[in-house]
Amino acid sequence: MARPAPLPASSRGHTAGIVGALVGLVAAGAAVGVAVTRMAGRRILAEELAPAALTAARLREADPLGGASRAPDRTAVVEADDGVPLAVEEIGPPDAPLTVVFVHGYTLSMASWTYQRRALATELATANGHRPQARLVFYDQRGHGASGRGRPDRSTIEQLARDLATVLETRVPRGPVVLVGHSMGGMAVMGLAALRPELFGPKVVAVALLSTSSGQLADLDFGLPELLTRVRAAVLPVAAWTMRHRPALAERTRRVAADVVSAATRALSFASSDVDPALVRYVDSMIAGTPVDVIAEFYPALAGLDETGSLAPMRDIPTLVLTGDKDTMIPKAHSELLIERLPDAQYVLVPDAGHMVLLEKPEEVTDALSVLLRKVAAGAPSSQLSGVDGPSS
Repeated sequence: MARPAPLPASSRGHTAGIVGALVGLVAAGAAVGVAVTRMAGRRILAEELAPAALTAARLREADPLGGASRAPDRTAVVEADDGVPLAVEEIGPPDAPLTVVFVHGYTLSMASWTYQRRALATELATANGHRPQARLVFYDQRGHGASGRGRPDRSTIEQLARDLATVLETRVPRGPVVLVGHSMGGMAVMGLAALRPELFGPKVVAVALLSTSSGQLADLDFGLPELLTRVRAAVLPVAAWTMRHRPALAERTRRVAADVVSAATRALSFASSDVDPALVRYVDSMIAGTPVDVIAEFYPALAGLDETGSLAPMRDIPTLVLTGDKDTMIPKAHSELLIERLPDAQYVLVPDAGHMVLLEKPEEVTDALSVLLRKVAAGAPSSQLSGVDGPSS
């Protein structure tokens, strides 16, 4: 877009505050992160890792599990089709009969699954008394966490879908696999269904779509009053231009407006009146670790999303649609629309939960995922869930 005309000196401070607020508004949309991305990041070039390393230190300070996050059994770096390194962590043996791949959301990292990561690892490790029934695979999407960054024009849902396909081909070459996507991660899963529909059924045997949407995100009002919605619409182009073309200025503004960002995080990510302040600090830490230009680069892909036609491959496999009943970022109407188009899917509406339901109500999310995995295990032929080789560590 064209560069805005210079602002009068008297208005620059006020506009910087609005930009900071909008950075918080946009970033808080799906922002949360938990449990540091450890060893995988160390295998990436130091200059790529530096921001993630700083974020990791801050996340350790705010870890809601008090340092009890589940460490990975293996780490890897997968090279995307355009050469971007994607950090991967795995829990469970490489030859487990089923693999569950977790895809995080906008401004997050693989660490956003910390509660599910710990609980499911424990549950699957003790399910048969001998070895885990599933391997858990987590990765950072491009531009997030410890993964590398691609060109700005690659900040699209289609590219995220190609990245997911590469992770599957590299780390889960034979399947079967269950895909779990939150927010933008769910959009990446839908993008994969459009890109590679033949995978759904033979290899992708189940899907979980959490707090996500198939489109029409540009019309969201984030639960704001009409006046503030009009202000957001008027100023967002300025904020987007600043984030992409003057990222250093935007980063400084974000730090100055930290209180505004934190308030936006609290209001837009959580619904509970008694949410633990540590969770809000954790979200703030993850937002601070996501470069503002990455936020700006991906925002058009989200606003212009239309994956309605991508749902057909999921109609014949077990599918879970889950959301918080008080999600103001992606309201439950978007999940209800998914259910209309996936009539056989299981729908779980979590009471008193916002967009970050996986952090705010972790037990409910873990329970719903456990039900899905049991359904997969019960319905799959024994030959499909036994003796499946995974990649070497």
